Amino acid sequence: MSKSSVRILPWCTPVALAFMLACPLAGRAQTLPVQGAFQFSNGVHPTFDASFEQATEREVTAFWKNELKGVSMKVGGRKEMIGEAARIPNASSDTLRILVAVEKGKGTSNVTAHIAFFTTAGYVGPDSPPREQDGCREWVRQRMVALKRELARTDWERGQRQLALAERQLDMLKREGQRAENNLRKTEQRRDRAASDQEAARKRLQELNAAPDTAGLDSTAQVAAGKARQKELRLWQDRARRAEYTLQDAVKKLDDLRWELKKNGEDQQAKQAEVEQQRILVNGLQEKFRAIN
Repeated sequence: MSKSSVRILPWCTPVALAFMLACPLAGRAQTLPVQGAFQFSNGVHPTFDASFEQATEREVTAFWKNELKGVSMKVGGRKEMIGEAARIPNASSDTLRILVAVEKGKGTSNVTAHIAFFTTAGYVGPDSPPREQDGCREWVRQRMVALKRELARTDWERGQRQLALAERQLDMLKREGQRAENNLRKTEQRRDRAASDQEAARKRLQELNAAPDTAGLDSTAQVAAGKARQKELRLWQDRARRAEYTLQDAVKKLDDLRWELKKNGEDQQAKQAEVEQQRILVNGLQEKFRAIN
């Protein structure tokens, strides 16, 4: 590989650069802080900058404050967090002061933590000894990975919950559609029975409304037959009315059920598309989580 093909990064010590040249894919995929400088309350200092996508300042600040507490004797500061008497053995045998300032970039969803390290020799920068550079960079990198994985896992789990919700909603739509189909079949059967009852009542009422045959009956028998005829007439008239009401109600309900089934089919189709899209999103979030290293 020629020198012109290698872009030497300002923060790459010989050890780090040798690793990246030996494993170019690993170097490309690995999470690494970048060189920077930031205006802290006590001046501009070189920093290791750690950026996080789709994170909030509150999340990032809470994370780094907790990390500072894990290595420092005391954590304070107003404009920025300051870890006093911090110990990072891989960077220095002495204690360090660590400054962390978190800011959200303008016009972007990224949140960046600017991290400066102060040793007995001054702030760790490009001219610092390799041990200090590599130790501080690795300390930041490990925590970048931890937070990125935490944020990615949160997004992945949120996506899984949303997928599970969409799948439950789809299942509910399918059950509602099945119930509507069952109701449609039952209502069609009720409509057919009502139509049959209506036809039977019409025929019987025609027979009852015809002139009765009273030949050979005395007056008493004629009166009794007339009363029986009127009673049966009222019975069949009532049956005819109930059959007509049932038929009208069934026809209206069938219209409603057909509309409901049409709407349910459209809703199922839309929800199925949502499930498939969410499943693709969840798979992507899972891959994103697994790729962080």
